Amino acid sequence: MTIDENINEVDDAVCIANSVGRIITANNRFCKMFGFEPGEVKWHYLCDLYRYKDELNRILGNPPEEEDVLQTKMRNRTGRSFPCVLIRRATKSTEGIPLLRHAIQRA
Repeated sequence: MTIDENINEVDDAVCIANSVGRIITANNRFCKMFGFEPGEVKWHYLCDLYRYKDELNRILGNPPEEEDVLQTKMRNRTGRSFPCVLIRRATKSTEGIPLLRHAIQRA
């Protein structure tokens, strides 16, 4: 997978983050779900979108071997929480940099 994977062609809200939880890129559905303009989402922290910060620390500290599906709560930029299903997958950029792909579906 490359960082510029065709994430705008999927039905889920998707973002790609680096190993410390900073967003590298996100699709339009992700931006709309969380209240970002497409040009401003890069380098925001995923921790700002999790309802429970300790859950993000557990996720970043334990990247999945394959695909991992979690029930969780996230929140948009205004602080409004919503239940969701998070599908995450550890991957690497074409340069070999570890990345984490988040796909989010409202529950």
